Amino acid sequence: MTLTEFWPQCLLQLKQSLPAQQYQMWIAPLTVGEENGNWVIFARNTFTFNHIRERFWPAVESARQTILPDGSTPLILKIGQGRPLQAATQAVLPSTPASTAAVDTAAATVVTENPAEIIPKTDPAAPEATAKTRAAPKRTESAQDIIAKRLRHSQSKSDSSPADNSESSNIKPAKAEKHEAAAPAIAADSAHENSKKSRYTETNLNPEHTFAALVQGKGNRLAHAAALSIAENPGNSMYNPFFVYGSTGLGKTHLVQAIGNQLFAAEAKVKIRYIHADEFIRGIMNAFHAKSFDAMRQQYQQVDLLIMDDVQFIAGKDRTMEEFFYVYNHLIDEKKQVILTCDTLPTHIDGMDDRLKSRFSWGLSLELEPPELEMRVAILQKKAELAQVKLEDEAAFFIAKHIRSNVRELEGAFKRVVAQSRFASRPIDVGLATEALQDILAVNHKPMTLEHIQNTVAKFYGITISDMVGKKRTRNLARPRQIAMTLAKELTPLSLPAIGSGFGGRDHTTVMHAVKSISKLRKNDAETTKAYETLMMILRD
Repeated sequence: MTLTEFWPQCLLQLKQSLPAQQYQMWIAPLTVGEENGNWVIFARNTFTFNHIRERFWPAVESARQTILPDGSTPLILKIGQGRPLQAATQAVLPSTPASTAAVDTAAATVVTENPAEIIPKTDPAAPEATAKTRAAPKRTESAQDIIAKRLRHSQSKSDSSPADNSESSNIKPAKAEKHEAAAPAIAADSAHENSKKSRYTETNLNPEHTFAALVQGKGNRLAHAAALSIAENPGNSMYNPFFVYGSTGLGKTHLVQAIGNQLFAAEAKVKIRYIHADEFIRGIMNAFHAKSFDAMRQQYQQVDLLIMDDVQFIAGKDRTMEEFFYVYNHLIDEKKQVILTCDTLPTHIDGMDDRLKSRFSWGLSLELEPPELEMRVAILQKKAELAQVKLEDEAAFFIAKHIRSNVRELEGAFKRVVAQSRFASRPIDVGLATEALQDILAVNHKPMTLEHIQNTVAKFYGITISDMVGKKRTRNLARPRQIAMTLAKELTPLSLPAIGSGFGGRDHTTVMHAVKSISKLRKNDAETTKAYETLMMILRD
């Protein structure tokens, strides 16, 4: 087996065994070459070399043992640039007949610019092979492929119009007459395009919030898959309503708007409306003054897709909840898609009408979690790509390591670093990132304090510090308070009386009760366990 046969098989095994985010970031960019009879795997730089050696090299060696059990050719990791190769599409062991067949087939084909087409070389002696190749089944196109093809086709049609008009002035008179006859059609296309833009403006969607710009990771993978399914088949009872919840700044708005943007790209006539809960509340107030509730209700009942952000803000407002109840029921009954975002589960929204809580739980409820290190790095690299700036790997990891809480803060840190780079006319490296984020780094390097734990837990649950240390004992406040007390006992050297004092002067027995309650819940309640472990990761990361 040669290196060019071995490495694609090795990549395939690593692709199947590692998380997709890690494979794309670390393994796929590796290149290969040969030196003095040895097979060499090249890493781009020292940082990548060290990371591959420490975290992924055992997996590479394990794959090599599977593919080449005799270990006849040494495998070496070096810094440099070699030949890039793609992962194989199927596993083929060198000792099997299938391996020889695969190599022979590869030698007898020419790959064109379209990777889906493989054109066999002309061989009079092999008509049967040619017939089989031509009879090969076509690759099934996904919904995303179809949408992209439609958009490209639409763009190519609009691009060709000016060229057609330019050549009509000095060819044959008959051709000029033909183009003059086509003028009304061009005007109709222009009117159609303007109408489409107008309809898009009415959706309130942000054109930057697309699936292409959304980075997948462990924290949002399931929600991302569900969102794609909804964009392809809105109104499916399994996903209706689609309820996305999680702490602030984790990408809930981006995800739900991506559904709307993809659906609009596929069918521009679909009626989509994105609103924040505050906008719905203001509409209720205006309708109250104008006595026009029926008109407002009809405005929302006509849409095919309704997206409401931060639905928890309508809680406690009786008339607003009542009107939304009517709108919601109408849309669900008509099999129209409803998408909602919130900071907590439907059943945990304090002050929300019980009828709405129940209905919000009908469909699919999914949580977005804080991004792990690899996802944070991928987000930074995606932002750098969109901003057309060069971001060194070491700098990306440095920023991601120190900005851990949510995506919004990560984006803010990235913008600060880019601004510093442009003002100073310097490349974005670790040194420049350190200068740009020095105040954030100073805060992050402080020892663990009770205040830091309280701030982190309050931000995670979307409550204020005054709520946490106050006297209210509602469930949505008491549970975060108990978790914060338990974390303080575990992560700080403070005594129980000192912790109780930091939570509004509570007695040490209250802290003991909180620790006992959370310890019990962590054994029996999966949601509490997950929240506690996530907060511990954020505080210790």
